Amino acid sequence: MVWPLVLIACLVATVRLSTQVHEPPAGTAGQTIVVAPFRNLSQHADDAWIGAGIVATVSSDLQNIGFVVLRLPVVPELRGTNAGAGNGSSREPDSLETLRALGATWLVDGTFHRLGDRLRITARLVGVGTGAVHHSVKLDGTVTDLFAAQDRIVEALTAEPATVAGVSGAVSAADVTGALTLEDPPPSRPTGPSAGVGQRGASGFAASPIGARPSTVIGRTVQTPRIDGRLDDAVWETATHITEFVQMAPIEGAPGTEDTEVWMAYDDDNLYFAFYAHYSDPGMMRVFRADRDEIRGDDRISVLFDTFLDQQRAYQFTVNGYGVQGDSIANATGTRSTSSRSFSMRSGGGGTGTSSGGGGMSGMSSSGSFGIFGDDSWNVLFETGGAIVGDGWTAEMAIPFKSLRYPARPGGVPHQWGFQITRIIRGKSESQSWAPVSRAVAGQLTQFGVLDGLSDLSQSRNIEILPELTGVQFGSLDTDSGQFGTRDPDGEIGVGLKYGITPNLTADVTYNPDFSQIESDRPQIEVNQRFALFYPEQRPFFLEGQDIFQTSTPLNLVHTRTIVDPRLGGKLTGKVGNTTLGIVIADDEAAGHLDDRNDPDYGRSAQSFIGRARYDLYSESYIGGIATAREFGDTYNRIVGVDGRFRLGRTQRASFLAVASETSHDLEGRLGGPAIEADFTNQGRNLGYGVAYSSIDPEFRTDTGFVPRVDLRQTSANVSYRWWPESTLLSWGPSLTYLRLYDYAGVLQDEQVQGSANLQFRNNVMFFGTLSRSLERFAEIDFRRNSYGLFGVVSARVFSFVGGFNWGDGIFYGADPFLGRSTTGNFLFRWNATSRLRSELTGVFSSFVEPVGASEVFNVKIFRTRTTYQFTDRLLLRHIMEHNTLSVTLGNNVLLTYRINGGTVAFLGFDDRYQRGSRFDNVLFPTTALQRTNRAFFGKISYLFRM
Repeated sequence: MVWPLVLIACLVATVRLSTQVHEPPAGTAGQTIVVAPFRNLSQHADDAWIGAGIVATVSSDLQNIGFVVLRLPVVPELRGTNAGAGNGSSREPDSLETLRALGATWLVDGTFHRLGDRLRITARLVGVGTGAVHHSVKLDGTVTDLFAAQDRIVEALTAEPATVAGVSGAVSAADVTGALTLEDPPPSRPTGPSAGVGQRGASGFAASPIGARPSTVIGRTVQTPRIDGRLDDAVWETATHITEFVQMAPIEGAPGTEDTEVWMAYDDDNLYFAFYAHYSDPGMMRVFRADRDEIRGDDRISVLFDTFLDQQRAYQFTVNGYGVQGDSIANATGTRSTSSRSFSMRSGGGGTGTSSGGGGMSGMSSSGSFGIFGDDSWNVLFETGGAIVGDGWTAEMAIPFKSLRYPARPGGVPHQWGFQITRIIRGKSESQSWAPVSRAVAGQLTQFGVLDGLSDLSQSRNIEILPELTGVQFGSLDTDSGQFGTRDPDGEIGVGLKYGITPNLTADVTYNPDFSQIESDRPQIEVNQRFALFYPEQRPFFLEGQDIFQTSTPLNLVHTRTIVDPRLGGKLTGKVGNTTLGIVIADDEAAGHLDDRNDPDYGRSAQSFIGRARYDLYSESYIGGIATAREFGDTYNRIVGVDGRFRLGRTQRASFLAVASETSHDLEGRLGGPAIEADFTNQGRNLGYGVAYSSIDPEFRTDTGFVPRVDLRQTSANVSYRWWPESTLLSWGPSLTYLRLYDYAGVLQDEQVQGSANLQFRNNVMFFGTLSRSLERFAEIDFRRNSYGLFGVVSARVFSFVGGFNWGDGIFYGADPFLGRSTTGNFLFRWNATSRLRSELTGVFSSFVEPVGASEVFNVKIFRTRTTYQFTDRLLLRHIMEHNTLSVTLGNNVLLTYRINGGTVAFLGFDDRYQRGSRFDNVLFPTTALQRTNRAFFGKISYLFRM
């Protein structure tokens, strides 16, 4: 049945070509071209005749317009390519070398995918000499229009995009990329995908044209796989199969050194994925059993969806070989959430209250070896399973459509989503991606591919109910009597409700939520700090959707830890058209917990409001507004302002923020003032630079954010350069930063010049050094300081180390300040004893020595151990111990966790706190022995109902 169809297709192609006359493009005479077999993405054996017919037609068309078509008995497989997808690179040295030896100038390869009666054909033209993609085309139509589509391939590949028209109204050469003049390919070697990025349309203010990106089609299935990590379900036999991955690092654009296979399908309720991570040496695998979101140091595979195709944010779902889940929101700049960034990168408190961020190196680390960054505080329901096999690991994933937000579409109208797949191989410092990611482009979402084939997605309303029951028995030491007392057990019931108003707009309401922190805050040195320390948010209700409330510059106007004890809270987040919306309201009872019962505000609550709107202009660009308010009795604080982010090209970005505050305070009276920030950054493959300006009025206040310093006008600039040897030394380069800060009176308060150098090696080794000269004015005294720093990372399968050390001049911020010698630092040792047992030792230290007599002013060290043992996929035991040498305290915390999913979980824990008796009362406890100060037994059960 197949061969007659092949013969008919070839015969029809020959007859058609004999009646057509084409003028050969200039420069094509005598050039030799090879037409490779078009890959069958639908994996149906009965469709082989389609590929044979395409090859026959394309070969004849090319010969007819003047090419010499080289017919080979076997065409070398171009491993590492994604034919027709516009990857921008086709670099398999052995395969291309074979074609060069045969005298080939050009290669045409591609794919076809049949889904029912729908047909997609993609093709591309590759220069054999360089491996660069010079042209690509995507044709959509039906099987009945196959012959018309075949005839359009060569015309589309050799014509200007504007000249290509549709065929019979059914097949159109939409999404033709590039403009090709068939001359000799340039002799210079392309630098991986960066060579093709410009041709793919990534330059300019807007995103790459959709048709210029890699694309794939996902098919609908009626067979539901069992998510157990074993690839034995029938659905995977006919699912879309992806095998072509290129490196993001260490060698950008090169084929992945380890094979990766991905299958995908969907039905009415879920997206389904299957993964096979192959290893030539399985001993290099870094895969461990862990709790949810605790696999950042593991080998893993992620799928990412830009469901609105607006290149503003993407949902990231991750799994490792044991089926451990991770999920996050990836933003346009490739940075982590503002909830985890403090106000200053400078030790000693000389910061400004803001910091200007540069480019994110394509949304990755400096080497790209750790994948695409995201805010992992986002948590949703999805199902995973994993299994270790002989040559690697396999995994499966089911993502409910209810866990995503996406535009509503009428029945039969297809969706197009931005799409990416990444794989991390820590043992090789390697990251792979399906859609190539170039270091020459500052941004990650613009380099996503496109996922087609989705239609008639669920429009059902997502309803989630999360009841919670918490209980605690608390005991504490009475420092007046010296007696330890235990309170009666206490418990509370709370409930959360989530309602999907539309597929892309969600309302959350919570009553009496339990905001106890299961994970304690990371230790920080609190001694000799000029400004307040930042502690990130850890409570789930406020964490979800927090990326919506971030502004385009670092000024932190939304820090939800200012809402301490809400009795009632509500939130609305989502997107309507091109506008992203976010609203948070909360009733905070902690404000009324006053010591004086006669105070008129005793027992009253504070009301907090946060409102955010962003209108998407184009790729990674928006204009937005923000408003916040907090009122308590007769006092209030209100802020309103606008911000924007604008992508100005492949490597340039500009941002601004302008807000004003109005405050009525019991002690300070009525205040008001503006805050303005603006920055411009350029982050290319090698050269990076940026400038930033910040101005915060002395009377500016925010009760809903975190701005530890006001009364400043700061200008900063930075420049950096990076080389990419891509050998044992992967990359290295210097950077220089200059900062100058005045107060509103025009007095210079801070000035700093800092030089740094960064070296990134294979095998997860990195070193970073700094040298700075600064001026800092404190208590009307100008202090000039020299300081030095060294930071390093060494990460192996069993042991890992991360640490930093700073030394030099420091200021003692007391009533009588002086300049002394300061030493600060931190470290983290991690030991992966077995696949189930993991232990960490964290240390933070700071010491200060006065110059006269070299006497020690203070020397504080904080040590923290964190050990986890994963009994099963659901049952986890964790122990944390922390010791502070200055206050002589000891904390001991044990937690047993049974987690079914992101919402259904049970905790049972014990927390004990001790302190040296003489530290808090030398009369009652004239001893150096530790005294128990606090003890608590606690438990929590929550169960998530989804309808």
